[in-house]
Amino acid sequence: MSMKHLLIAGGGTGGHIAPAIAVGERASDKFRISYACTPRPVDSMMYSAVTNRVHVMNPPRVDKGRRALLPFTATRSFLKARALLKSIKADVVLGTGGYSSFFSIAAARSLGIPAAILDTNAIPGKSNRIASRFCRVAFTGLPGGEKGLKCPAILTGTPVSGKMKKTAASTARRSIGIPEDRPVLLFLGGSQGAEAINDLALETKGDVSILLQCGTRDYRRVLQRSGDMDNIVVEAFINDLSLWYSAADLAAGRAGGQTIAELSLFGLPAVFIPYPYAAEDHQTANATAVVKAGGALLRSQKESSGFDRMILQLVKNREELATMSMAMKSIFPSDPAGNIVSHLLELSL
Repeated sequence: MSMKHLLIAGGGTGGHIAPAIAVGERASDKFRISYACTPRPVDSMMYSAVTNRVHVMNPPRVDKGRRALLPFTATRSFLKARALLKSIKADVVLGTGGYSSFFSIAAARSLGIPAAILDTNAIPGKSNRIASRFCRVAFTGLPGGEKGLKCPAILTGTPVSGKMKKTAASTARRSIGIPEDRPVLLFLGGSQGAEAINDLALETKGDVSILLQCGTRDYRRVLQRSGDMDNIVVEAFINDLSLWYSAADLAAGRAGGQTIAELSLFGLPAVFIPYPYAAEDHQTANATAVVKAGGALLRSQKESSGFDRMILQLVKNREELATMSMAMKSIFPSDPAGNIVSHLLELSL
């Protein structure tokens, strides 16, 4: 019997793409896999290893009212998604977020193909809430992620690529080229570039090493400002942060669902500074879930005064970091990707 065909649709941000790839890796011995994404640069970067199985769509936004749902562009995207599902003979569809996900799920419903959605946040996105009307089941990454969804929901946790592996901190630090004997702070400015996070990294002084992923848009500015700092390593974007996670004692950054999943895998404590303009303030909800579990601290972006003193004190408190690390590891159910794949197999029967 030939393998069933799974289309995984997600794009536009790393938080949609990373779990799509993680599920695809885990499902590859159970399904033939295809992906649907957007034309954004982050999609081409992150899907580069599977580019021969990627189908690019350019759908309109579905969460901005009449202006977004222009009949021509919406209909064109819907028909393109239907044509794709027919051409690859998809048996089941998983959407991980974004507008390529929405139209793929809507098209699946119109063709009688079972569909599911994965939302990694504590408050599901608007397009996912709409798309859930067309789904048999939803997989959620954090407690509360079922709110507003119109189909049964299962808390699976957020899948992380099986290629991400923890190594000894000393080995990781040698590979990166930083001292092995002093604390390491990891600042995550994201794939696009969060200036507020990057500035916190640049303003943090002391006997620590700083690793900063600053994003592509802010890379040139950060390089100029960090030119006289001898304790910082700056990269615009790293597809696999395993070495950096392994080397770090403490992370600081936004509170996206995928970031939280990767920090949990590595047991890396964090200080979250949620993006204040995120839809429905979902990043604060995400961070709050981790803070309640004991794995992180929460700071408002407006509370930049004294941030460097606070984070320097915390990174040197080995006992507190160990307690936070254990809590961070315990956030998710075990094996999110395997759980999701098992349910997708049931849907495809």
